[in-house]
Amino acid sequence: MKLDGDKGVVAQFLRDCENRGLAEGTVPLYCRQLGLLVRRLEKDGVTDLEDVTLALLRDFLHYLLHPDENDRRFPGAHRQDKGKLAPVTVKSYVSTIKTFFSWCVAEELIKTNPATRLAKPKIPSRVVIAFTPEHIDRMLAVCDTETVLGFRNYVLLLLLLDTGMRVSELCGLRVQDIHSSYVKVYGKGAKEREIGIHPEVGKLVWKYIQKYRRTDDPKQDHVFLSRRGALTVSGVEDIFRNIRLKSSITDVRVTPHTLRHTFAKWYLLRGGDLFKLSRELGHSSVQITGNIYLGDFKSADARQDHEEFSPVGRLSLRKGKKRKRVV
Repeated sequence: MKLDGDKGVVAQFLRDCENRGLAEGTVPLYCRQLGLLVRRLEKDGVTDLEDVTLALLRDFLHYLLHPDENDRRFPGAHRQDKGKLAPVTVKSYVSTIKTFFSWCVAEELIKTNPATRLAKPKIPSRVVIAFTPEHIDRMLAVCDTETVLGFRNYVLLLLLLDTGMRVSELCGLRVQDIHSSYVKVYGKGAKEREIGIHPEVGKLVWKYIQKYRRTDDPKQDHVFLSRRGALTVSGVEDIFRNIRLKSSITDVRVTPHTLRHTFAKWYLLRGGDLFKLSRELGHSSVQITGNIYLGDFKSADARQDHEEFSPVGRLSLRKGKKRKRVV
């Protein structure tokens, strides 16, 4: 069975994923990653599903970690030095490959899964540093709010900072999902949740929709648009790349995910509840929130409210009087 083509196995897999209603952004991700795998296999002379081996898949991972010089097939992907893909990105490819070949086995297209022993690269433990208020000011300052795209970018930045939503959730926002005090998003696993928004941000989103959001398609209901239609994840990453260059910020990663971390850290610094934060971020447990988003929350941050929450504050200590010594 051919891997590529309208009647190929990959196309059938993607169609089945669409029919199952996977979260928006998942199917396009599968399409990009499996498309690159198919093209790479074709260079090795492999076009049929039955001919894919574990050795070929391992060669593909090596290519992802050590791409050919001047290779430009990874738009928007996390990169390391010299254009190499970061292990976290390669890990995503491995997950997609395993999902695809498991589907092939379940559909009885092949008897054995060549990706069963395909190992994911080790992800180095790294603390994501949040933005400072100065960083945010510099990022907002490069958005020309007198233009349609500049105002869109200004609102987009503030909405990500205010809600901590994922970039895929931002791109999936529909006009009907915007309410006066909250937005409705559809996260991983097509799970629906509501996230509160600050009144000032709510007014800016309303202004963008009413004044700056322009489309000739009456059926187009996505909130954030590009010149060609709904704004995509790679489109948002391009926006952040341009913001990084214009703002000259080099001491922290200028990405949508850094804004998500910044939202979480600032939320806690301002006295927000960890359980509520976990729900707004769309996590299944508080433990996930703590493990991922508290790495940049230092003891110096935690001690700021010590006096307010210390148990000693419940005591009536006698100032200036010596306690009687108990013999």
